[in-house]
Amino acid sequence: MSWSRTSRRCAARAFVLTASMTAALATPGMLGLSAGATPSAFVTPGVVTATNDVDPGGTSSGAAVSPTDTPAPSDTLTPSGSASPSGSASPSGSASPSETASPSASAATGSTCPSYSQVAGPLSSWQEADSLPSARVDLAATTGCDGRIYAIGGRPAGTSTASPSPSATSGFGTPGTGVALGAVSVFDPANSGWTDAADLPTPRTGLTATTDTDGRIYAIGGRDESGPTDTVEIYTPSSSSWSSGTPLPEPMAQPRATRGTDGRIYVLDGDDLAIYDPDSESWSTADAPPAAIVAPVLTTLPDGRILAAGGSAAGGGSASAASSAVYTYTPGTGSGSGSWDQVANLPTGVTAATGATGPDGRVYVVGGRDSSGDVTDAVQVYTPQDDQWTAGSTGTASSRSGASATIGGDGRIYVLGGTAGDGHPLDSVAALGD
Repeated sequence: MSWSRTSRRCAARAFVLTASMTAALATPGMLGLSAGATPSAFVTPGVVTATNDVDPGGTSSGAAVSPTDTPAPSDTLTPSGSASPSGSASPSGSASPSETASPSASAATGSTCPSYSQVAGPLSSWQEADSLPSARVDLAATTGCDGRIYAIGGRPAGTSTASPSPSATSGFGTPGTGVALGAVSVFDPANSGWTDAADLPTPRTGLTATTDTDGRIYAIGGRDESGPTDTVEIYTPSSSSWSSGTPLPEPMAQPRATRGTDGRIYVLDGDDLAIYDPDSESWSTADAPPAAIVAPVLTTLPDGRILAAGGSAAGGGSASAASSAVYTYTPGTGSGSGSWDQVANLPTGVTAATGATGPDGRVYVVGGRDSSGDVTDAVQVYTPQDDQWTAGSTGTASSRSGASATIGGDGRIYVLGGTAGDGHPLDSVAALGD
């Protein structure tokens, strides 16, 4: 790597709370908390959940947001220490309320990850944002420390076969997976407009992405021209360059990733849970949820637990209908293994949905396919303190599958691409705010 592990460890520790909230902020959704309930914490961007739709079905300029353009939150909300649902314990490594820290400069990128002031929520207002340069499904998305949104890879929906091509820009085709793209597009919420970044070295579809506490962006797994891959590639925004990362323990075709409050990256696919430690640049494995699930929404809660919602049963076949099960993972300390608990079920089982934890501390699960295989516009909102799901505002913006979501530097949740109910590929981007 291009900078010392010691420097990154210092940055990671300074970000302990901010990073955990960051991971949480990667999902679209709306509505949530029951009357009188108060979110336990706020989150900062950096962790994103990409979603995969298992059914195939000239860029504007914009200036980058500099760290100094991000206002420091004056009313940051600190964790309240509320009890975990279903008897699940809070992770021992999570920061205490008194440890709330403002973001510190990153030696790797020379930037500071933005943080957000308290948002009471619920998020309930959808607005159109600038469309992607082209329609894409099975893409990954994450937010950089500069507050900009990165849309990575994916495929043009509706293309099931194509002739192989080595070009990272045009992608390549493999039967059943479509044309995998290497394109990386960047959106600046402050000034609008999409720009191009350096192409992903290994074009992939079905991949996932997240941002480390040092500002570097990890593109993880998915499917390349040979099928499921263990490839991990790391993007450094300051140099607009990609480098190779430590491969996954094994190939993952439809991974979901989130960064935990401990600074580690959690990647789930079926019955495989891989955990990456940026300090040692190494992966370890841990137990997956009690029931193996593919393509759930994976995000980090303000109290440090990892939440996996929905998805479908691993292995395919008649048992692969959309699941309503929701699990939380409490990370272990050091090299110790964590534990899974089942919490309140989704009202509507979905797979290939997208979602994230909003700045109000609620989890927003948007769209996906229901148990009949139909694309739904459902917005399902989870309040961790109450272990309760409520319905959010729905509409065209939320009716999509195989989309990806993240929170921009402006604090709104952005939902990108995917496919509509008629299988039509989408280039549309919708933003959810309060």
